[in-house]
Amino acid sequence: MNTTATLSRIFSGIQPELDQVDALFQERATSGLAILNSASMHALASPGKRLRTALTLLAGKLNHYDFGKLLQLSVAFEMVHLATLIHDDIIDEAATRRGNPTVNALWGDKIAILLGDYYLAKTSGLIAEIENPRIDRLFADTVATVCEGTILEMMTSGRADLTVETYFEKINNKTACLIAACSKGGAILSDATDEQIALLHSYGLNLGIAFQIIDDILDYTEDQSTIGKPAGNDLRQGMVTLPLIYALQGASQNGHQQQVQTLLNSDEHNEKDILEVVDWVTHSYGVEQSLQEAHDYANKAREALHHFPASPDRDVLDELIDFVISRRR
Repeated sequence: MNTTATLSRIFSGIQPELDQVDALFQERATSGLAILNSASMHALASPGKRLRTALTLLAGKLNHYDFGKLLQLSVAFEMVHLATLIHDDIIDEAATRRGNPTVNALWGDKIAILLGDYYLAKTSGLIAEIENPRIDRLFADTVATVCEGTILEMMTSGRADLTVETYFEKINNKTACLIAACSKGGAILSDATDEQIALLHSYGLNLGIAFQIIDDILDYTEDQSTIGKPAGNDLRQGMVTLPLIYALQGASQNGHQQQVQTLLNSDEHNEKDILEVVDWVTHSYGVEQSLQEAHDYANKAREALHHFPASPDRDVLDELIDFVISRRR
């Protein structure tokens, strides 16, 4: 699957709006300070999948679409997302993201921290201009929840005994809540009813959970050529995700529990051991069960969405669920 081409086709109906969001993003991200501006332009060179922008706009299209209101919100949430990625790379001491050098690798941690903070400050300005108290609260709650999720991830790093419940708490807070905020925010600014707002929040939350589970599966089943990082990268960073949790719960571990804990406790990783664990997880109950979980959450997202009348825009949101489940990068 060519991810970029697929999303371009899915989002073709809102391409002019997406281009305007990109333009305003670059305008607001530009700084007069040369080094900050250089770091900012580097971060923007890989704009990602624009999933959050599309969700915000498409949620608005299910009600009373007002692009003028949604433009600033779309930029704000993309900026929050980029800020979290920059800060994540610092925490993870990551030298690359999707095959490209990170901001911290090129300019150091201090500049990267300040660039992330810069984006959050710019986001606050955009949110203030919207002049909607419900959006103010949504933004504040979302940023706080993402921080909680990141802290939980750090606190549970290296834990081979991580529970399924804690895993879901972590991805709810760190990943899914921002995707949910996009669809909820789009609903709020399109004068949706409270019931519709709740349904679109449910859609985004369940889509976000499915998205992260698939990400965690791909870390075991794909490699540098498809996802831009070596297989088992989460394991190298001490991150225990759903495929590994389920694999460790399986009846036949063949000594892998101790092998995994040793890898998680070690600062220097033996590639042979890592690839052996990756192969074991890939061919175990872990990937199969995780994929079933992703499909279950995808179905919950579709159930919430189908409370809305059939329309071309609902069809796009529906197709997006299929894309999230079937992607390979």
